[in-house]
Amino acid sequence: MRRTKHCLFVLLLSPCLTSVWGAETTLTSLVSQIPSCVHGGCKLNSVSTIANCLCTDIELQADLSSCVRPKCSFEDQKRAAQVETDLCVTFPKPSRREEARAVAIALSIIAFTVVGLRCVSRYLVDHRLWWDDWMIIAATILLAAITGIQISGTSLGFGLHYWHVEPWASTRLIQMFYIGEQLYILAQILAKVSLLLFFSRIFFSSRWFYLTTQLFILFLILHAAIFLFLVIFECTPITSTWDLDDPSRKCMNIAAIGYSGAVFSVIEDIAILALPIPELLRLQLSTKKKLWLSLIFGLGSFGCVTSMVRLKYLVHLSVTSDVTWDNVDVINWSLVEVSCAILCASLPALRPLLRFLASKKPKKTTDATPFDEYQPTCRMDKFSKTSDDPSTELSLSPVDTGLDDIAREFQMWKRGSSSKDSIHSVTTNRSRNPTSKTGA
Repeated sequence: MRRTKHCLFVLLLSPCLTSVWGAETTLTSLVSQIPSCVHGGCKLNSVSTIANCLCTDIELQADLSSCVRPKCSFEDQKRAAQVETDLCVTFPKPSRREEARAVAIALSIIAFTVVGLRCVSRYLVDHRLWWDDWMIIAATILLAAITGIQISGTSLGFGLHYWHVEPWASTRLIQMFYIGEQLYILAQILAKVSLLLFFSRIFFSSRWFYLTTQLFILFLILHAAIFLFLVIFECTPITSTWDLDDPSRKCMNIAAIGYSGAVFSVIEDIAILALPIPELLRLQLSTKKKLWLSLIFGLGSFGCVTSMVRLKYLVHLSVTSDVTWDNVDVINWSLVEVSCAILCASLPALRPLLRFLASKKPKKTTDATPFDEYQPTCRMDKFSKTSDDPSTELSLSPVDTGLDDIAREFQMWKRGSSSKDSIHSVTTNRSRNPTSKTGA
């Protein structure tokens, strides 16, 4: 019964199978030939009763869309959508537009705030930005562009069911999705490269680690280039990506490209998280530092989870006909994934700022931590050449990234000594030679 009812509405609403009727009597003459046993409880004797039956049944509309899309040209699909839009104009339309806007705006505010504080922290410490800072700034700009696309798309129908989208807006939405895919790839790779550059500066004296991060960065660049090429030329000619009626249109397996990209992303996230663990395990860190690192790695782990969740929705999107509704989940989780990568790469840089703000609180003279300890020993101009002295590099980069103590401890571990032992030795010598201050 349900199947026959679907076929009836395909007959009524699909211009590729029949013409668009302008008079109610035409509809009545057609439905009068349908046996009453297949009406499924709907009295199909007028336009109003057909509208009451069709426009209140989302499942029926979804099945209708699934039936029409593979059998009709894109132009006829738009005409059919216009018929349904006119038929259901007075009925409420479910919408996820507010959800899409809220997620995009909230994540952007968080990411912009953290990256802004990161830049302030850099300025307070040594008045310059490092390459990892520029990478994360570029990723944040791309995140802003993706956010703008999502918000603009909601005004065109993104977040509505596909059959409720105005026909003229369909092409524009496809173009926006096409651009958004490319921006997502670039933003994701830039955030990961930023984190690897940060790691390479912290543990630069470990040769195997430095070479591994450089090779990883090259792999990410190659990954980005390949997938950008695949996305840009997913259909040939390129204009046929949004011109679905182009007779010369030839497309690759777009779903396979999306799956492979998501799987690569998950593997890369896990590898980046695991990369510094061997070096960190060699250090004797305080409880506070362990908690700080746990926060960073926890956020990175959540980023891996978001990649997996996004993959799940990609699988569903490949079989749905309601792309403007179901794609909300994919794009929302894409934004979450990129935002997590940006936050994970930026949190370490906030530690000097937090310690500086903490030092502004009234303290005892013996407990005060002057901000001068964070100042580099060798002053450098903004964005100018770096010092060739490795010790200067160590005093600059670890300090301004907020993992200065970790880097110092790593260096002391490499030399086979610790700062605590040095302080203890000096204290012991002074206690044994009380006249050493006067030079006696």
